[in-house]
Amino acid sequence: MSHYIVIPIFSDKFLHPLHVKNNLSLLYVKEAGKDSDMLTFDHLDLLRADELDFLEDEIILTPDKKQLLYVHPFKQVYDINLLNYYIENEPINEDINVNAMNFLNDRFYNIDDVNTVIPLYKHQEYCDIFSERLLSIWEKRNEIDFESYERYNDDAVMAFSSIEKNGITVSNIFDEKYKRHLSEKKLYGNYFLYTTTGRPSNSFGGINFAALDAPRREKVIPRNDMLIEFDYDACHIRLIASLIDYKFPEGSAHDHLAKLYGLDRDDGKKLTFKYLYGGIPFDVIQLNPFFDSVNDLTCILWKEFNETGKIETPIYKRPIFKQNHRNITKTKLFNYYIQATETEQNIKTIIELQRYLYMMKSRLILYMYDAFLVDFDETDGAESLRQMKKILESDNFLTKVKAGFNYNSMKDITHKL
Repeated sequence: MSHYIVIPIFSDKFLHPLHVKNNLSLLYVKEAGKDSDMLTFDHLDLLRADELDFLEDEIILTPDKKQLLYVHPFKQVYDINLLNYYIENEPINEDINVNAMNFLNDRFYNIDDVNTVIPLYKHQEYCDIFSERLLSIWEKRNEIDFESYERYNDDAVMAFSSIEKNGITVSNIFDEKYKRHLSEKKLYGNYFLYTTTGRPSNSFGGINFAALDAPRREKVIPRNDMLIEFDYDACHIRLIASLIDYKFPEGSAHDHLAKLYGLDRDDGKKLTFKYLYGGIPFDVIQLNPFFDSVNDLTCILWKEFNETGKIETPIYKRPIFKQNHRNITKTKLFNYYIQATETEQNIKTIIELQRYLYMMKSRLILYMYDAFLVDFDETDGAESLRQMKKILESDNFLTKVKAGFNYNSMKDITHKL
């Protein structure tokens, strides 16, 4: 079967692909070994609507699978940024200069649909250069465990695109400078998968959805009846405990560790994070069974990293190569490993949660590493909240549940479930 490089070009490069006013303008298509073509949908050079049927069963290579799937649910799509991330532990360098495009984009940032007036052949010139980079990366696919990449390419994209598509409903006064990004009272985030740590960031149009301040959180509101937040208790600590086979007693993991230190919860929590992310003192290793095992795992990972040139994440077996992290320390390597494990565990959880919500009116609208925000419809019933909590608490995790009519004013309802 042949393969095609496919690059979508939306009418407005500064709006999210899901924005109601952002249309598909062009679709760059290049079959391997053949000349490229530009399919037109909304462009001044050629006002016709091309068909996509001939790509339906083909192997497609694209720089951003999430973005392409918003155009059409193609069956066999490989995210080449993600492949490069597997090989180089970073996204593709997209520093491509086509002077006419750079000039128009810089000059007309506030003009809607600027891509529809950039000459078609200039878009094609850019994409021809970019497609050569994509092909050169594709040819390196045998350098990594391709089956691991395929699983991640399917699951990670499915999980995070399923959240993006729901959007985040906000009041009309969210922030005047971001008014352009409002789409039928929704904002759309972009889960960027190719980060150094393996933890996806989530921002778009200058809005960091993973770190909203209080005034902006207050303007995040439900489209249904209320917002429900499920927040993990000591997510990283419990994740690490599962890796080292450490059994916490019932209740808060932070309380358990604080008791071992002889401190209250708040001071104990600070000390725990200091040890995890800054290094564990020798006396703590000797006296604390949890951190004794954490130290063992840290040393095992460091030894493997230096002797074999890589370590692999525990769920998807994504490689972290020494050659791509020349200045990494033992503690930082451990932190990358834990953040990647957190992400991979949560990918599985998101997929299961979305399957459960598929036939319901409630929607998962935001993921913040150790918390999940649901736009809840009361017709789904209280039992659905208990089922969501059960899904999130698999593998010995605990969650607190909050409810509210805006994201900044949430009250604990855990005891009611």
